[in-house]
Amino acid sequence: MLKKIAFIGSGELAESLLKGFLAKNFISSDRVWMNNKSNNDRLSYLAKTYQVHTTKDKKLAVEGAEAVILAFRPGNTSEAMESIKDFLAEDQLIVSLMVGVPSSFINHAAGKKLQIVRVMPNTSASIGLSATGLAPGEFVSDKLLHTAVHLFETVGTVTVVKESDIDVIAGLSGSGPAYLYYLAEAMQEAGIREGISSEASAQLVLQTLKGATQLLNLSGKTSGELLKAVATPGGTTQAGIDTLDRHRVRDAVAECVHQAIIRAGEMSEPFSK
Repeated sequence: MLKKIAFIGSGELAESLLKGFLAKNFISSDRVWMNNKSNNDRLSYLAKTYQVHTTKDKKLAVEGAEAVILAFRPGNTSEAMESIKDFLAEDQLIVSLMVGVPSSFINHAAGKKLQIVRVMPNTSASIGLSATGLAPGEFVSDKLLHTAVHLFETVGTVTVVKESDIDVIAGLSGSGPAYLYYLAEAMQEAGIREGISSEASAQLVLQTLKGATQLLNLSGKTSGELLKAVATPGGTTQAGIDTLDRHRVRDAVAECVHQAIIRAGEMSEPFSK
């Protein structure tokens, strides 16, 4: 167990990770320090909800932390790094959650050879089910890379990738839960439109998605094999699948992921000049 973790930035993703770490007993709340730029109400909420330390003092938050998690907005990177660089040490694990910000830029902004790991989890970390992509930076040691992998395995699965692939992770699994929420909302609205109550539609859709993902995870079959088994020719399911095919939904999903990846690349442009 780590003796101290510091979060610089305390938005929704940071809270999801915090909740997951605490739920899995990876670290106790008295060893967590949360910091943000100006939102005192947010810090008060986190202190009251999770019994963690909160502070506006970045030196107090960062010094002595074995892991420092950078969870601020990408556009605030230069300003945020300027405010904490004097307190960061080259033997600390620096975890960057920022989409589009290369580890080389963070090192340049800090003026140090920090041991940075770029990590792309998703908000399912709050229940221990994140699909996390993790990319080591240039100077990270094998020991601290192992620490980072272990840290994020407590809140789901970890796939180690090259840093050049991290934008793909952002568009695929980082944003992925939102795509399923979109599908769930559309299915629920369809049920209501066809005459059942909103409560019944929500219950049926949520359990259907839960069961389908569990079956996909446990059956040992591919998604294509499961689809073929349930979509019998001439049946109701095949009628629905035919409609999805006519509307080129498969292409739309691929383009959805692609555009998210493109956006991640666009977000990195200001940091590569």
